[in-house]
Amino acid sequence: GLTRMLFVGDHTTMTQAVSLASILGQNSDISLDTSVVPNFTKTITCAGTTIGSFELSYIRNDRLEEPGTTPSPGFPNCGPTNEQFCYPWSTDYSSFAGKQLLIVNTGYHWADDWQGYITNFQNFVGVIDDAAGANAMRKNDVLMFRTSVPGHKECDLHNGVYAHYGEYCPRIVNGAFWHWWGELPPYNDYAIRIINEWNLLNTVKNGPNIELLDPWLMSVLRPDGHLSGSDAGPSCTLDPKECMLYSLPGPVDWWNHLLVQQLADVGTHLENSNPMQAWR
Repeated sequence: GLTRMLFVGDHTTMTQAVSLASILGQNSDISLDTSVVPNFTKTITCAGTTIGSFELSYIRNDRLEEPGTTPSPGFPNCGPTNEQFCYPWSTDYSSFAGKQLLIVNTGYHWADDWQGYITNFQNFVGVIDDAAGANAMRKNDVLMFRTSVPGHKECDLHNGVYAHYGEYCPRIVNGAFWHWWGELPPYNDYAIRIINEWNLLNTVKNGPNIELLDPWLMSVLRPDGHLSGSDAGPSCTLDPKECMLYSLPGPVDWWNHLLVQQLADVGTHLENSNPMQAWR
């Protein structure tokens, strides 16, 4: 079985990792202080089960790339203006001794650099394939790419959910403010296309299939719960408004409910030798 769940991504991915640690009652000593290295590993004990225990880990990497340097708090090391944090992750992933679940995301920090995102995602797939070619254990891993979800305009005015997608659509703003990012769907669509192509390359690849973890539709209906949301509490009053990141507990907790259901689905289609196809 799985002996580690490894999250790799930016602050939003960290929120999901912290959410899962909290649901499992293991969020002590996880620091959200920006002056502290954000990466963490927790050992989750599964009492009364045959699992025993597993590791829950997070590595911050805003762009899913490795520039050859290691950042530190206050000293970013990647991105076109060197403002993002890309802690090394691929060696840690490829050298891990047991079977693991890898959950990754990239997209937010590419802005309008479409070609850069394409190259980066193709490089990520190459890293996965090379890791499986060098270490047979990686062939048995479960990989998930989480789609990127947008922020919400004027999130401080909301204390409830949208009733349906049609209520969200008029509030999409393209390019005006990155928290609202109507540009994210093309990034997600490209990732989905590459994932589907990759999963069909059964005879010419080393790495395992990539699953799609897609909280997009459930999240666009949640303008509530952001750090600047009216339901986040007075301690979360921020200037400028933070309408991208969610507070905890909050909507991101439901991403992990989706994750658990996705794992059950993975077991079903792997048992039937039927590769997952991502649909939107």
